[in-house]
Amino acid sequence: MTLESMFSCAGQVAIVTGGATGIGRACAAGLVAAGARVALLGLGDVAGAAAEMSGGAVAAAGAVAGGAEISGEAVASAGEAVGAVSIGTITGTDAGIADAGGAAIGIPCDVTDAAALAAAVAQVQDRWGRIDTVLANAGAALDEPGATDALDRLDRMFDLHVRSVVRLSELTLPVMAAGGGGTFLVMSSLSGLRGNKVIGGYGITKAAVAQLARNIAVQWGPRGIRANALSPGVITTEFARPITADPEAARARVAKTPLGRFGTPAEVAAAVVWLASPGGAFVSGQNIAIDGGTLASD
Repeated sequence: MTLESMFSCAGQVAIVTGGATGIGRACAAGLVAAGARVALLGLGDVAGAAAEMSGGAVAAAGAVAGGAEISGEAVASAGEAVGAVSIGTITGTDAGIADAGGAAIGIPCDVTDAAALAAAVAQVQDRWGRIDTVLANAGAALDEPGATDALDRLDRMFDLHVRSVVRLSELTLPVMAAGGGGTFLVMSSLSGLRGNKVIGGYGITKAAVAQLARNIAVQWGPRGIRANALSPGVITTEFARPITADPEAARARVAKTPLGRFGTPAEVAAAVVWLASPGGAFVSGQNIAIDGGTLASD
């Protein structure tokens, strides 16, 4: 096995939820660059993101989402920045993507809608005939200090971060197992590994989804499925802008990070590609912090 083949995802079919922006978009682009065919599921401009990853030539796949037929349009430019990282930097040239066999489609979908999620997964199977890798990335931090509807907000985050991922696993794990195995990844968070002053509900639900990954690793490992959680620290995305754009908050967080900087979406994407590739074939049941050493520091 060559080094290149060890970290190749050629021939794989992957699903990435929350793939229109930020970390999810970078991870999807990384998988495409590694040779995978990737379906981006989400509420944002998943069609535009897919077009960019496919060199501007996405197939305008009609997607049933919440009962409506939606056609995507290729609208994004190949050099658009995602956080501090350009998709062009991750994917390389259009020719390189084509040579690797990578491609992407966007399927508009509210992952908390059970029927819409099932329809989206079925569309991926109908189009490509298999599922090898799943990245459950869709998420939102709805905590607000002093909110009178804190429990309602927690319920909404639990539905998004946990219940929808359980549904996604029920839809995809049997397919992956029937095909000989695969990789199920969940995007947890550093907030699920430590206490939080502000985003407590977010941290609770992110801790829960990391436990789900461990359970899947044990329950489905005998059928060839690896499952892991990834827990990023502060990554330069729009999601983290309240920290990264606030000089005082940024200085305080960087001071707690041994590497002395924020992470980039590409650095999370690299871990996803590793775990989905043959190079990650003996890694399962782990919660991998991608945080510049923050969790390990005093």
